[in-house]
Amino acid sequence: MEKISGMGKETSEISDHIKLHIENGKILSLKTHRVSKSVEEHIKEAVGLILDRLTYPTLVPTLYTIIKELAINACKANQKRVFFEERGYSMLNPSEYAKGVREYREMFSEEMSNEFGIKAKKKGYYCLINFKYNDDGILIEVINNTPIAKEEEKSIRERLEKGMMYDDIAQFYIDNADTSEGAGLGLALILIMLKGEGIDPNFFRIIIGEDSTIARLEIPLSENFVSSRESN
Repeated sequence: MEKISGMGKETSEISDHIKLHIENGKILSLKTHRVSKSVEEHIKEAVGLILDRLTYPTLVPTLYTIIKELAINACKANQKRVFFEERGYSMLNPSEYAKGVREYREMFSEEMSNEFGIKAKKKGYYCLINFKYNDDGILIEVINNTPIAKEEEKSIRERLEKGMMYDDIAQFYIDNADTSEGAGLGLALILIMLKGEGIDPNFFRIIIGEDSTIARLEIPLSENFVSSRESN
């Protein structure tokens, strides 16, 4: 990871489940299939090196927590896709989708995550974490190359709306302690964490495509920062 400041392009296999790509010291990508301790460490190191270089080290804990949450969500989405495929469930059929999600949640474990992470890799499913940065700001994208069901898209929108309603994490936990959507609350917490750092939560978006889902976070660091929304 120390080569982050180097010029040119470099791609290397860090382990059997994570690939690192660096380009011109301004773009860094991590590609993985499951979030292991090794992946967590490399995410944290990447965030630390980038923010240290941009002289914003105080953002490391928040940014690391957010990216880790998004990466876990992306890998679980891919693993859930494999689970559905193995059992012949359709993500487009509401009743089959509900049944599959229920079974997946009941069976999920760390061991299962490792097993299905390997299966996802064999099927070509991945989680890609992209960092693009300069002195004006940082663009982070966490991408998984599987589509999502309409029910899941609706749930994501609801979680984001809920997050917009809160500014205090403690109050959020109190009000949602008994929710059945514990895993999905991470999206709402991301918005609250951004507010706590003085970052407009509107810089965080979930972009849903036909064959991929992108979680995009922009961090302005100067008045010259141009959002991807404005530049498109």
